[in-house]
Amino acid sequence: MIVSASGINARSEVLTCTGRIDMIMEFADKLYIIEFKCSQSAQAGIKQILEKKYAEPYKKTGKKIILMGINFDTEKRNISEWKTEEI
Repeated sequence: MIVSASGINARSEVLTCTGRIDMIMEFADKLYIIEFKCSQSAQAGIKQILEKKYAEPYKKTGKKIILMGINFDTEKRNISEWKTEEI
């Protein structure tokens, strides 16, 4: 909600034929596909995006696509790790 209020085109829980994308943030020249994990790893989020081919429908937009995995530490109740990968 805060992201959308800032004027960024953001969508959450985007349904695909292979699962749900946790969040997409779209800018004029780039698109972020974000997967959140709890007490796992940021790489696990990137791996899920790649395995489930979440980026496929967006490749034809011509925008730079950035995959982002974000891991939350449930004990510390904070982000413990994040990782990006451009495709």
